[in-house]
Amino acid sequence: MSRVYNVLTGAGRPAGPAAEAPDDEESWEEADEAPFVEVGGPGGPVFSPAAPRPTPAPAPPAPEFPRLAPQPAAPAYLSVRFHDLATRAGRPAGDAPDPGLVALHAPDHPASAEYRTLRDEIRKQLPEATSHVLTFAAAAPESGTTTVLLNLAVTLARDGKSRVLVADANTTRPGAAQKFALRPAPGLAEVLAGRVPLAWAVQPAGLPNLHVLPAGEATDGTAGAVGRDLPRLLAQLRQWYDWVLVDAGVWGDAAERDAACPSADAVYLVTRADAAERPEFVAVRGWVRELGGLLRGYVATRA
Repeated sequence: MSRVYNVLTGAGRPAGPAAEAPDDEESWEEADEAPFVEVGGPGGPVFSPAAPRPTPAPAPPAPEFPRLAPQPAAPAYLSVRFHDLATRAGRPAGDAPDPGLVALHAPDHPASAEYRTLRDEIRKQLPEATSHVLTFAAAAPESGTTTVLLNLAVTLARDGKSRVLVADANTTRPGAAQKFALRPAPGLAEVLAGRVPLAWAVQPAGLPNLHVLPAGEATDGTAGAVGRDLPRLLAQLRQWYDWVLVDAGVWGDAAERDAACPSADAVYLVTRADAAERPEFVAVRGWVRELGGLLRGYVATRA
């Protein structure tokens, strides 16, 4: 509105002689911005249209860049790990250790933890930094002596620090070689008879620090050789191994073998849990002491 007022009243026009100069007036009017108002037209004020603005030139099209081909995903490589399943010396191809050796097949099983507890309890009873000979005998058949002894042997060998040997002195009912899927002979019987060197009879049992001396094939003179020469053989094995576990079978089945119990650092009886208080088990405990064996405890088993 101030602009219209200036036009109608002449306000803002230059004063003095410059106001009468046509050229100056034209220059002044052209300098003013549109729209403006002209006075004196026959129909009253006329609003002059704004000066046309130039049409802007169309923007140039955006440059087209070449489309990039999608990059292939990084290849997924196969992860591989080699497991040596080659047949070990002394093990027939296709055979496998007994499933009852839980410490071998399932070291994380609760039963394997029980064998670790058994290992620790036995270690507490014996001096350190020396080799040990332990005899395990059953108070009655089907007590699980061989299974207990072998699982304990595996547990001892798994720590990687101890050399362990299982000596199967149960020549009437041998089981150690069978449970480890090893050759049943030559073994203890042949070594004691002088027919085979000890190094030929000992077999690896699948763990780096574990070996087995099978019972071998018993003959008529095997029982006498066990009673006479087993203590000397055990003394030799002490020099080679940190732990020698002797499977003595059922107590009372072989008098000569039972009489060799003083050669061991400790004797452990294996019995079913429900038979631990029976008179026959109590009698065996007294019998071991009478022969000079050092009875250090018993292992109760349950199915």
